[in-house]
Amino acid sequence: MVSADKILNEAQLVKLIKRLRIEKDKSVLPVQRSSKRLPTEVRTIVDYYLFALISNTGLRVSEALNLKKSDIHDDFLIVRAEVSKNRKKGTVFFGPKTRVLIDEFLRIKSSVIKRDHWELIFSLNGKVPSRSHCHTRFKYWLSLSGLSEKLSIHSLRHSYGTLCLDKGLPLTFVRDNLRHSNIAVTSQYLHLTKESREKVKEFF
Repeated sequence: MVSADKILNEAQLVKLIKRLRIEKDKSVLPVQRSSKRLPTEVRTIVDYYLFALISNTGLRVSEALNLKKSDIHDDFLIVRAEVSKNRKKGTVFFGPKTRVLIDEFLRIKSSVIKRDHWELIFSLNGKVPSRSHCHTRFKYWLSLSGLSEKLSIHSLRHSYGTLCLDKGLPLTFVRDNLRHSNIAVTSQYLHLTKESREKVKEFF
């Protein structure tokens, strides 16, 4: 069962992504103007788009890191069987905000970072960051944003599931987008929704 301290509520998620976006915007200009490699700035740019994409799609970190350009379509992306936890091909639907996010990153990667010769969208020089590196970076951003370090990258996936239900998406749709094998797994998010938390206050 996912506990409340393992998810970000909507306000916390907005706070985190806003801080990441601000730092990303600060990093783009120096990278644009420099002919040298600026690892700190490039890392910040990648962090923003990686964590924002996970929060918008509920992807597992390994699935996001192994995402290829060919996996991305107009309003959905494909999770290939070889990178899926259950070794089954899956589909994740998304909206126009996520489409803009993806297109923006690909444009920046191609024109600013200038290392876009590989199919994996989060690759730099043919390599993607390790999961442990991403977890370390996520903890860094949590600290910078004044959020609990009990949270993890996987908290973004939990938060996505909870927010989908908060926004009124059907349980079966959320199950399919998260690619849960059993709807009981998805149902664990029901007790964490804002509606449920507010409802209990009416009685107790």
